[in-house]
Amino acid sequence: MAETGKGTGKPLRLAVLGAGPVGTASAALAASRGHDVTLYSPRGGGTRHIGASVTLNGLISGQFPVRVSADLGRALEGVDAVFLAVPGHAQTTLLERLARVLTGAPGVLVAPAASLSPLLLARLLGPRGVSAAVGGLVAPPVAARRLPDGRLWLGALRQRLWLGADAEIPRLTNLAEALFGIRVRPMEGMLSASLADMSGLGDAAQLLAPPGNPQAAFRLLREFARERDALAARFGLGLPDSGLYFDEIGGMPPMEPERALGQGGLALSFLVTLGVAGRVKVPMAEAALRMLEVFAGRSLRANPSLLALGEDAVRGVLRRHAA
Repeated sequence: MAETGKGTGKPLRLAVLGAGPVGTASAALAASRGHDVTLYSPRGGGTRHIGASVTLNGLISGQFPVRVSADLGRALEGVDAVFLAVPGHAQTTLLERLARVLTGAPGVLVAPAASLSPLLLARLLGPRGVSAAVGGLVAPPVAARRLPDGRLWLGALRQRLWLGADAEIPRLTNLAEALFGIRVRPMEGMLSASLADMSGLGDAAQLLAPPGNPQAAFRLLREFARERDALAARFGLGLPDSGLYFDEIGGMPPMEPERALGQGGLALSFLVTLGVAGRVKVPMAEAALRMLEVFAGRSLRANPSLLALGEDAVRGVLRRHAA
């Protein structure tokens, strides 16, 4: 159950990386609980209209103090926690940048945990001797959007957060609950969290469904979810009900074609890659990925997160879960 208002523990220094509606609303949520929050926009545009506070409307309303940093290194100075909130297809580049400048031993939460992306950060930090704890959230804590008049609207809070991590699970669980006031349920490693992430599959379903036909998008999403569940069974994993992913935030968010193509392609290529590795047929994902490739005019099968992680690392993850 979500709890708003001041937290009971000591205030934490948090850097939120990603200044879209979800990242900014998550920063405001953490600030509403008394935490010291710095917001960083990877592209610079998301924070240009933010001064010393974020004004939030909707489920939680008010002005909440948030600092803005134009420099990633400065945003990370002295932090206890990092929350990375960008779409899956934009994560790899930002994680590589983060790995070059992160110091100390903060807890890092990546949302969504797309295509094993949090494991990439852990792998890149290792040679630098940085002992950060890295976890992946299946979904961000909030559903938020910009209204036509520019106001930031918080439409929903998650009732629970699902966390995947391969180490320091109690620490990361406590951290997420302290930051956002939402109960956290640990999962069976990062592969579970990545398979449970439905954001990219939802984008793909909306992009491929007939315009103005949300029921067709949901039917297509259910077909993707069936293939996802078959993969989870192949690797011996239990996942939360796929229907809850969007139901608890009031449905699929409005589609943005550029995001949908990037994030949808990433999610489908993840399923296709796992299908090949696990010898599980995923014909709907295969066909949908081919359609998105036609839209994009290029191949989308090379999953950038898995490529950056490396074939040996990916095989190691799958071997640990092979039934």
